[in-house]
Amino acid sequence: MICSPQGTFNRYTASYTDINYDNIAHGLRVITKVVERHKSHPAVLGLEPLNEPWQYTPIDLLKRFYWDGYLIVKRAAPEWKYVMHDSFRMDPNLWGGFMSGCPDRALDTHIYQAWNFPASRETFYNDACQQKHAIAAMEDAFGPVIVGEWSLATDNCAMWLNGFNDNLSGYPMLPCKYVPCPDPYMGFDQPGTPVDPGKPIQGPFGTGMSGPSWGMCPVDRDWMVENKEGKGFMHAPPNAPPGLDDTDNVMRNLAQKKINTFSGIGHGFYFWNFRTELDEPQWNYLEAVRRGWIPTGHDSEQIKSQVLTACEKEDQGKYKCVAKRGMLDKNTISGVEYCISVDPETGNPAGIKYYQNMTGDELANAADDVFDGFWSKHRLDGATCDFGGVAQLRELNYTYVPPPNDNDWYSYDNMPKGVKIGITSISILLGFMAVFGLCMMKIGGGMREATLRSAGAIRKSYAALGEAITSRVSRGRLDDQNNDGW
Repeated sequence: MICSPQGTFNRYTASYTDINYDNIAHGLRVITKVVERHKSHPAVLGLEPLNEPWQYTPIDLLKRFYWDGYLIVKRAAPEWKYVMHDSFRMDPNLWGGFMSGCPDRALDTHIYQAWNFPASRETFYNDACQQKHAIAAMEDAFGPVIVGEWSLATDNCAMWLNGFNDNLSGYPMLPCKYVPCPDPYMGFDQPGTPVDPGKPIQGPFGTGMSGPSWGMCPVDRDWMVENKEGKGFMHAPPNAPPGLDDTDNVMRNLAQKKINTFSGIGHGFYFWNFRTELDEPQWNYLEAVRRGWIPTGHDSEQIKSQVLTACEKEDQGKYKCVAKRGMLDKNTISGVEYCISVDPETGNPAGIKYYQNMTGDELANAADDVFDGFWSKHRLDGATCDFGGVAQLRELNYTYVPPPNDNDWYSYDNMPKGVKIGITSISILLGFMAVFGLCMMKIGGGMREATLRSAGAIRKSYAALGEAITSRVSRGRLDDQNNDGW
């Protein structure tokens, strides 16, 4: 059992055994005090009575609370806006028609990718663009929708993201990058400060662990230049090696796609946060703008055009959902089984039995059709190309590029800068020598031609060439496409 503001929650049945109505009444009294105090303040536009009520809150109870709060606000401050969080249930079936006809109300939704399953950049791009369909559906069923929080984070590494020294169970899924912890912004008189560089992470802990360790604090991972097979991101180190950091490119593309989505459909959006203590631009608006990830009103018309067209590929479905290679066969079969169970028309008519005896590449090739068929059919309904971590998006007409191998020191991309300069210089020198050699051969050839011409050999060669041309024309082969170079 877990005690929460709403009552006692049974985590095994995911339901409340009793409701604490006193706490709910206290919340309504707080709303009354806030409205009475600030109803005439010109800086206050409205009120949102709850921030992120969790998804297990009884929906009827939550709606009753929202109704009561709305009436309190409108009696004292009739011009105020009233915003309600969707409790992470962005479902038109739950909110469609709720408070229909009431003025000045809106629904707040928080759209993050930090808790998504690790995937390729294309998967994150497509997920960002597909959110416009969910927002449009809610706008149609309920009314104004505000994206009250969003960020550029694609992992769960940010320190204390779920509370002091806390993270959700099972997160972060991948190793995080660490940077030196900053000095406490509230001064060194706080308990446990400064961070001790001689100690590992210290408790108390919640359901997970996230905090300073040996004087270092966790921040988001780098994105590496990768082969788009997806494995490059999952198996890459959290710190990109020199010359292989592609974070700026990925974050800039992701920001443009999210802004394209949020600005084109809903009624506003707010980046979370304005600034952060750590150097973490995925959560820091000021730093993201400074790095050129998020465009501003002062940017060029070209950048504004890029935002307007950022989701063209995703909107037109120019991606294919395929099975990841190298996954466990049983997990791939589970993903296929899920697709068939939800949509029996997916895949082979024989059903899951058709796939159960397959292994390796044969199974992956067959799963490609299942995953892509299901995703293409249901993507506008919110389906993601994941299926338990065994699938990912690939751009159509994509040319495979092998991932860099850290052990291959002889790979050009992994060579030190000095070595690259040396190789380039040698290449230029060899090119010059080759051109010089060709020139000498030309001169020598000219001298030899004069000798042969005097002997009548050139005339005989020209005659042979004429015969060859006549022969090729008679066979219909003398054209630009079949020209062999003579």
